[in-house]
Amino acid sequence: MFKQLLILTVYLLLKLSLCGQCPDRDMLWHRIIYLRDSSKVPTGEQLNELQGYLEKMNDCPYRNDSTHALLLSRIGWLTSLQKDFVKAIAFTNHSIDMIHAHAGMPDINEAQLIKCYNNLVILYDSTSQEKLKTKSMDSCISLVVKLKTGYPFAMRYINMELQYFFAKGDYYHCLNYATLGEDITRKSRYFPEDVFYYISWKINALIFLNKYEEAEQLADRSIRECIQTRNKKYLGSLLGLEGNIAEERADVVAAIYYARKSLFLNKKAGNYRGCSETLTDLGYRLYFRKLHQNDKALKYYNKALKYADDNDAINILDNISNVYVQKKYFDSAFYFYQLAFNKMNPGFDENSLLKSSGEDISVTADAEYMINLVLDKADAYLFIYKQTKDVQNLQQAEHIYKVADRLMDKIKITQTELSSKLFWRTDTRRLYEHAIECCFLSGNREQAFYFFEKSRAVLLNDQLREQQTGGADILQMAMIKKKILQLERANTGLDPASQQYSDIQRALFINKQELSRTDQLIKEHNPWYYQSLLDTNFITLKEVQKSLLGNDHPQVILEFFNGDSSVYLLTLTSKNCNVTRINKNDFEKEVDRYMSYLSSPSLLNQDFTGFTETAGQLYQLLFKLGPLPAGRIIISPDGRYFPFEALITNTHVAAPVYFLNEHIVSYTYSVRYLMNDFTKSTTVSSGDFLGVAPVNYTSSFHLASLPESDVSVEKIGSYFSKTHSLIAGQASKNNFMQQFPAYKIIQLYTHASDSSGNGEPVIYFADSALYLSELIPENKTAAQLIVLSACETGNGKLYKGEGVFSFNRGFAALGIPSSVTNLWSVDDESTYRLTELFYKYVAKGMPLDLALQKAKLDFIASASKEKSLPYYWAATIIAGKTNTLDISGKFPWVVFFFITGILCLSFLVVRILQNNNKKTMAGGWPPSAASL
Repeated sequence: MFKQLLILTVYLLLKLSLCGQCPDRDMLWHRIIYLRDSSKVPTGEQLNELQGYLEKMNDCPYRNDSTHALLLSRIGWLTSLQKDFVKAIAFTNHSIDMIHAHAGMPDINEAQLIKCYNNLVILYDSTSQEKLKTKSMDSCISLVVKLKTGYPFAMRYINMELQYFFAKGDYYHCLNYATLGEDITRKSRYFPEDVFYYISWKINALIFLNKYEEAEQLADRSIRECIQTRNKKYLGSLLGLEGNIAEERADVVAAIYYARKSLFLNKKAGNYRGCSETLTDLGYRLYFRKLHQNDKALKYYNKALKYADDNDAINILDNISNVYVQKKYFDSAFYFYQLAFNKMNPGFDENSLLKSSGEDISVTADAEYMINLVLDKADAYLFIYKQTKDVQNLQQAEHIYKVADRLMDKIKITQTELSSKLFWRTDTRRLYEHAIECCFLSGNREQAFYFFEKSRAVLLNDQLREQQTGGADILQMAMIKKKILQLERANTGLDPASQQYSDIQRALFINKQELSRTDQLIKEHNPWYYQSLLDTNFITLKEVQKSLLGNDHPQVILEFFNGDSSVYLLTLTSKNCNVTRINKNDFEKEVDRYMSYLSSPSLLNQDFTGFTETAGQLYQLLFKLGPLPAGRIIISPDGRYFPFEALITNTHVAAPVYFLNEHIVSYTYSVRYLMNDFTKSTTVSSGDFLGVAPVNYTSSFHLASLPESDVSVEKIGSYFSKTHSLIAGQASKNNFMQQFPAYKIIQLYTHASDSSGNGEPVIYFADSALYLSELIPENKTAAQLIVLSACETGNGKLYKGEGVFSFNRGFAALGIPSSVTNLWSVDDESTYRLTELFYKYVAKGMPLDLALQKAKLDFIASASKEKSLPYYWAATIIAGKTNTLDISGKFPWVVFFFITGILCLSFLVVRILQNNNKKTMAGGWPPSAASL
């Protein structure tokens, strides 16, 4: 009784204090906590009391501190209990803004933000504001990671984010969250048994990314650890994932063994979704895909349906449909396809999905399940056409492939990690192969061109268009990407159990979260740009024919698609468009032989006849419908480059005629790339030409010196008026990175490799190395051309559906429209000579492709018999735009003085003659006949 009277007295005193003065800070803090934890004081009374305190806060000396922020946060929550969510959100955000504005002050406790963001998640969920809810979840997790407190909040949202990113196919983000979850459970006292939950997510994501070796190592290690700790809760899931890996390796015995053990343990643990996944994977990966036993696959699919939720059922029903397609029970197949769509929404189909946004699609179903369902349905129509030759089935397949492509665009725009985008580009490769086959069979050239273009360098074009948005956000994003890169490199080789590894993982997570937030800001600031990525309009054949293939433009564009079963070649002129299909085995065999000759001077010398036969056969294979007209040719390869210039166009082996003789050749990442506007730059040009020649390298690189490269740089520089050179020690990585954006032409004489210890292309400078991943777009450069006179700068890792990630592509992503690069290593003397000839014609104002052709022809004409072999000149190619450069040539002072001298001399001669003529007239000249 005494206690209750004391509380009542304190309460009355506080109420009286409202009438005249600021409440004591400590008393107010404890009062807020008491009311929060009390179940006896009604919500309305609490709210009235706290609002009374808030009205007095303007007179308090301690305002804008943690007590003030707590008061606002609590009022916000009480307001939400009265269903006034708008005011509740406003009060909560006011509290958050106050803490952020005064962070670092002694009276501010930043940890309060964790609860505030947790409240915002609930409030945004109540008002169906999904984007703001996700943003609040991310902020909550980031603060927990940063402050190392509030782990229960973080674990809840990490689990939600894991499922969200997996559903939309962003497996790299899924890996990030799973790694963070594993780290928190290992390093904290919260939910230690759940470490295997996060490891299971990691393994699953690695399997979906086709990283089977890494997944297997992690699975083996985790299963042993799980058995040692007697953690039976997740052992079934881990064994099921081990079975998936065994299925991929076609180890039938192991796959069945792991599946049975997984089923037993998952049933025992009540993990019914795990049962469904194990049975589905066994049916699909093993019996359908590897062993082609359709009936057994159906048996396992039907078992899996008994345990599946609606999301997993989409995948299972799709798999059942595919079995019926193979069995040619087409009515049954389409019945089950529709059942799968109905799991998303009754009556849904592929067209219904197009009406949803990318975020909504991810909520509807797992992105991979959804895309596979749409593609499998299209493939079914294509399969039926091949059986029946009914053109309607072909048209239906073509339409659904177009829908699938649009859905891919919607999914792509929701992802921020390049790695996830690249995965999807590779994973949906079959979309474009089958769509192009459809167009080839139907003769639809317009659609064929569309799918050819959508099959290549789409992410490169997105990067270039993103730069057009400009602003501080793009620069901020570049800074964050650089920080992430530094952290990832620092993390390489560290022990996962070490504190340093844990700290770096947490820093990586925070920076990747910041990257996502910055990307979202750019979307909000530039909605027109992101909407344009989803626009149904695309460059058409007519636009290309008018813009690139009209008068005074290249005559022919050749675009390749190298599929799993066939190679397609699209030939585009100003009036025609043709698609031809080439036998894949013949194509790859001839290209391999061709390149083996070109990259080996000794083999060329020993068997030049064999080379000419191979080069001629490859030419005939490519152009079996007839030779190309002489003139300009633009080639858009699919995958690795090979030089067309060294193809043999005649059948006379004794007197071969190179493709180079009749054609001006250039290469491009896509036709769409050539339609980009590269004229706008945020960097003011400070010169025409920057030459870089380290000559010698730090001893740790073990690289040979490049004598005379500095001499060649100076010679090239003499062609231009505003030049600068970085020679020897000045040719450092830092100097290059700081200075190259301000010059229109950049010349690099150095060493390079298409691979390195980091598994990526590298260019060497005098003091250090530049890796391809370090070329991060910031501001647009003034550069119009970069010449990479180094080995293998045109090579790199091939990502199917996007192209080769080489240095020339890396510089293209920075906004440099043209690059000259090498496909293999060539001796120094030939490189210097060919490069100098190229610049001679560039300085004369020639288009870049024509300048390179003339340089090569001059090189061949003046070279020895050995040096005229294509090994010495065919490695150098030009990629990108080929326009005449906007540069000021070196003023011809010698010619000026010579002409001036001639004019002065002529003027003097004329004056002398005029003077002599006057004198003669004055003396009576000519004399008369009488005087003679």
